[in-house]
Amino acid sequence: MQKTNPNCDGQRCKINKGEVRVLPAGGDSNIILCRHCFNYEMKWRYERNKELSYACRFDIPKWESLKIYEIE
Repeated sequence: MQKTNPNCDGQRCKINKGEVRVLPAGGDSNIILCRHCFNYEMKWRYERNKELSYACRFDIPKWESLKIYEIE
């Protein structure tokens, strides 16, 4: 059975709860991700950047640099 963190926008969660952080997605949009989904996204971005021109590449921030998403 796949685990899903209800506070995470990703689909690769390994646990049902835990810290999530805000990943800027361009413009005024953000993605809220758990650590595992963040790692998956960064791996995808890294591989995708190999195929893109320099001007079109995705940022690859560190987990620690992202703001913790405060759940109310």
